[in-house]
Amino acid sequence: MTRLHLLRDLIVRERKTLVIGLSALWAVDLLQLYVPRIIKFAVDDLTQGRASGESLLRQGGLVLALALAVALLRLVWRPLIMGFARRVEAALRIRLYDHLQTMHQGFLADNPPGELMARASNDLNNIRMAAGIGLVAAMDGLLMGCAAVGFMLYISPLLTLLALLPMPLVVALTRVQSRRLHKRYAEVQDTFGRLTEQAREALSGIRLVKAYALDREQGARLEAGGRAYLGVNLNLAKDLALFFPLMVFFTNLSLALVLGGGGWLTVLGDITTGDFVAFSAYLQMLTWPMMALGWTVSLMQRAATSLERVDQVLSTPPAIVDPPQPQELDPSAPLTLEARGLSFSYPGAARPALQDLDITAPAGATTALVGPVASGKSTLLHLMARLQDPPPGSLFLAGVDVRDLRLDDLRARVGLLPQEAFIFAASLGDNLRLAHPQATEAELWRVLTAAELAEEARQLPQGLDTMLGERGHTLSGGQRQRLALARALLADPPVLLLDDPLSAVDSQTEQRIIANLAGLRAGRTTLVVSHRLKSAAAAQRIYVLERGRVVECGRHAELMTAGGLYQRLFAEQALLAELEG
Repeated sequence: MTRLHLLRDLIVRERKTLVIGLSALWAVDLLQLYVPRIIKFAVDDLTQGRASGESLLRQGGLVLALALAVALLRLVWRPLIMGFARRVEAALRIRLYDHLQTMHQGFLADNPPGELMARASNDLNNIRMAAGIGLVAAMDGLLMGCAAVGFMLYISPLLTLLALLPMPLVVALTRVQSRRLHKRYAEVQDTFGRLTEQAREALSGIRLVKAYALDREQGARLEAGGRAYLGVNLNLAKDLALFFPLMVFFTNLSLALVLGGGGWLTVLGDITTGDFVAFSAYLQMLTWPMMALGWTVSLMQRAATSLERVDQVLSTPPAIVDPPQPQELDPSAPLTLEARGLSFSYPGAARPALQDLDITAPAGATTALVGPVASGKSTLLHLMARLQDPPPGSLFLAGVDVRDLRLDDLRARVGLLPQEAFIFAASLGDNLRLAHPQATEAELWRVLTAAELAEEARQLPQGLDTMLGERGHTLSGGQRQRLALARALLADPPVLLLDDPLSAVDSQTEQRIIANLAGLRAGRTTLVVSHRLKSAAAAQRIYVLERGRVVECGRHAELMTAGGLYQRLFAEQALLAELEG
C-alpha cells in the first residue's frame, strides 16, 4: 500500500472511468445475485403444485433478460477497467524511461541494462495485471461475497453460520501465505533481471563469443541462470500449489456442512426446498470470492513486489540536476572553458583522478589534451559536459560556473563526442540526423566529407538509407568513429569536446580529418583529446597531463624544445611509426 503513491495521480485523473467501470461491474453482480431468487420461486411453485406454464415462462424470460443485461454491462466495464490497467502500464513505462534519462553514469553502471529492462517489462506487466483483472477480482469478490452472505442470512442464519465456520482458517492461511508469496515473487523478479542481463550480454557480445570460442562457456552460464530462474519459480509454484487447493478444500467444506445441515432443516420444514436450492446457489456464488481471494492475493503480492522494484528506481534522485537559481549566459560573451584548481576523485578510488588542474580552452580556438593512459583526460571532458559533477567553483563556461547553468543550456552549447562511438540500429542518414533532424541531404554529405566517410557511404547498397544493424555492426571500427564524428559536426555546437574520436582510424586519414576540422570549426571552440601527438600538434594550445596533473603547456614547437614528457612521448610514437613501416 505504501507504493500506491506511484499510481495516485493516474487514479485521480481516471476516476470517472473507474467509477463508471466499477459501477457496471457491481451492477452485473447485483443482477447475478437476483437469479437464485427467481429459481427459488420456481422451485417452490413446482414442489407445492402452484406452477403453471405461464409462470414458468415468465420466470424463464426474466432469467434470460437478466443474462442479456449482464452481457451488455460486461461490454461496458471490461474496456474501461482493462483500458485503465493499460494506461497505468503506459504511464509508468514513460515515467520510468524519462527518469532513467536524468540519471547519472554511476547509477546506470550499478544497474545493468538487463535489470532495468526487466523492471520496464516484467514488473510493469505484473502491475498492469493487478490494476486490471486483479482490481476486478477484488471488487467483484468483495461485493459478491458480502451480498451472497446477506442473502444467505436472510434465508437461514443457522445455515449461514455453518457455511462460514471455515472462514477463520481461510483468513489465517491468507495472512501466512501472503508473506511467503511476497518473498517468492521478489526472488523471481530479481532472478529474472539477472537472467535478462546475461542474455543481453551474450547477444550483444556475440562476435567476441565466437572469436574466443566461448560458446560453451556462455551456454553454461545462461543455463545456470535459467536453472536458477526455474528453481525460484518452482518454489513459488509449490507455495501456490498449496494455497489454491486449500482454498478449494475450505470451500467444499462449507458446502458439505450446508448439505448436512440444510437437508435436515428442509425435512423439518424450517426452510422450503426453494430456499435450500437458493441457499446452495448463493453458497456457490460465495465460492468465487473465496477463490478470488487466493488469486487476488497472488496478483497483489506480485504487483506489490514489482511496485517496490519500480519505486526503487523512481525514488532514486538524479545526482546531477539543474541549480535552484540558474544563471543565464551572456549571448555576446566568448565561450571560453576554464578549469580553476580542479580536483576530482571517483568514489572508492585510491587516488584523485584530477589534482589542482588549471586549464583554459580559449573561445574560437582548438585546444588539445594529451598524456599517458589514465592521466585524467576523459574525466575532464565528462566534467565539462556535467556527465559527472565537478566540485563547485572549479569549471567555468564564459566565466559562469557550469553548476550554475541549466543542464539544457549547458549541453546546447557544449557537445561531447565520447570515446566509444555508439551507432543505433537505424539507417546511416537517421544516425546522422539524430543531431539535427531537419538537416538537408547536402548538409549530411558535407559532414561525411569532413569526416572522410563520404566515398565509403556512396558505395553502400542504399547510400544514406543503408541500415547499419545493431551498434552499427556492418561498419568497421574506424567507420563507426567517423560516422559518430560526422554526427557531432552536424550538431555544430559552439563548444565541441572530442574524446580521442579517431583512435581506430589510420594516421593518414586522421591527418586529413584534422585538417578538415580546422576549416569546418573555424571560429568555434574545440577541445580534443588525442593519444596521437602528431594529431594534436596543430592545436593552438596543448596541455600535457600525467597522473591527473598538468605537467606541461604550450604549442607543439615549444613543448618539443622543452624536452619534457611531451617530447619523449612524441619521439616514442615517431619511432613506433617508423618500425611499423
